[in-house]
Amino acid sequence: MEKFELSVEEAVDFLKENLEIHDTLEIAYNRVFAEGEVLNIDFSKYFGEPGFKILVSLDADSINPTIEIDVYEIADDLIEYTIYHRNGEELYVSVVDK
Repeated sequence: MEKFELSVEEAVDFLKENLEIHDTLEIAYNRVFAEGEVLNIDFSKYFGEPGFKILVSLDADSINPTIEIDVYEIADDLIEYTIYHRNGEELYVSVVDK
């Protein structure tokens, strides 16, 4: 597993560049921990501003096991995430103050 300690901006950019559809993502932000398969990644503009939203199918039994994470909206609360690529590669990112 490759491990990185990045600032918030670097962590968001790293996620943007390395996350692919069908990867498994474990992400922790604020008091939320979510784990599941990435179903879609959306970089559309919203209200004229760049967007970065991830649709994740959670690995859990619940009423609605699919969630959408607006990465730019939660960026300041981002703690850590791990990307598990389909090819077996694992990338762990811890967010630190720089």
